[in-house]
Amino acid sequence: MLVSTQSRFDVLMDKGTGMMDRQESKASTAGSRVGHDGGESGTTEQPGERAVRLDEIKLAIGDAFQIQAQTEQTEARYYVKLIGYLRGKSVLVTMPEADGAICYVREGQAFVVRFFSGKNAYAFTANVLRSSSIPFPHMHLGYPPLVRGLIIRVGERVPVRIICAIILPEGTRTVTAAGLLTNLSVSGAMVSSKTRLGSKGDPLLIKFRVDIREIEFVMSTDATIRSVSQDTSGGFLHGVEFAGMTNDAAIALTAFVYQKLADPSR
Repeated sequence: MLVSTQSRFDVLMDKGTGMMDRQESKASTAGSRVGHDGGESGTTEQPGERAVRLDEIKLAIGDAFQIQAQTEQTEARYYVKLIGYLRGKSVLVTMPEADGAICYVREGQAFVVRFFSGKNAYAFTANVLRSSSIPFPHMHLGYPPLVRGLIIRVGERVPVRIICAIILPEGTRTVTAAGLLTNLSVSGAMVSSKTRLGSKGDPLLIKFRVDIREIEFVMSTDATIRSVSQDTSGGFLHGVEFAGMTNDAAIALTAFVYQKLADPSR
């Protein structure tokens, strides 16, 4: 789910390209309009979009952030963990890693930072203030005046035809079946199969792939069957609800859904 960085960033969910990739200067302009009480004056937001202070979001130590360098030459994204933050000072995170090695970052380097909390997707831009390897590799990012967020429409479904693998518990072992996703949302999907996969309330594991701007993302998530019906061809339709999805998978799935909403031909 790597996408090219733009010089400005917007709510990426509008276009399904990741978390937020509209113009950076928009965020800067919004930040310049924040009053001393932390509120906005005169900013315009898109439907479902909002601007909040970072300390208003219920973040926890260890939450995953996705960072991407603000350059035209790189599409690489890395995951770091939140260590803590102090309002108006800095956001402290672990250093990014690639193939088990710590990545070099320089002071002043700019990143787009994306994360997922509750039912909202957020993003902000920040520069590296300081990095250190003592007592462990970490870096300070500039504290954002505002964080741009998008309320995720959990029930928004898009028609798809995606082959999936379903892993079902059967006594002390598991069995694998094939299925077809016929619609998909951030919270669930409709699974078509030749055989019945279970009954209402039964658990299963679903694996499938989605393409986000020609970049493949492999999804694997627990799910629960919420409804079962038979189609006209004699097959079965299963309405399933996702559960236990990781933050990066939720971001990718949300990006895919909004990509399909923005351009159904994809």
